[in-house]
Amino acid sequence: MELRDTILRKSYEIFYKQGFHDSGVELLARQAGTTKRTLYAHFGNKEGLIEAVLEYRHHMFMNQLKDYFDNSEIKDVADIARCYLAFIKNWTLSEDFYGCMFINACAEYSDTGSSPHQIAKQHKTKVRQWLFDKFEQISLENAKQKSDTLFVFGEGIIVATQTGQESLELEDDVFKGFS
Repeated sequence: MELRDTILRKSYEIFYKQGFHDSGVELLARQAGTTKRTLYAHFGNKEGLIEAVLEYRHHMFMNQLKDYFDNSEIKDVADIARCYLAFIKNWTLSEDFYGCMFINACAEYSDTGSSPHQIAKQHKTKVRQWLFDKFEQISLENAKQKSDTLFVFGEGIIVATQTGQESLELEDDVFKGFS
């Protein structure tokens, strides 16, 4: 594995568990088996590394979402809703769930003009667009409304789990609104 990829992967793990501000460059370099100088040579500075890690996480998330849908039978609107919410619920209940890295980035970088905040916004926008495209593929007339509603449900599950509400149970009646 290329050193840059090792730094990226190890930094992702540390940022995800400890946060961006609590993860120093010295620690990041040490965990990747390199020096701060080498880390800076690959990413410029800590902000450049954070940006790369957020992009890395975005691609990882979208690939996992796509794979989950590819392995599910999707015939109608309710199937899209069930599949997306099951994906989110399974992720949030996984052993290595430390919240949403993008929500965490917005919390740590509250300035909406900051690069991490902007990348988080782009990620969430792309997820919304992906859901919209799924509804469009089945020729749903109100695809925008349905995709936005589903997105908000998913975000609610993420935040609920981050705040210790992982015992939430979704009833099938929730999906009637997607029929």
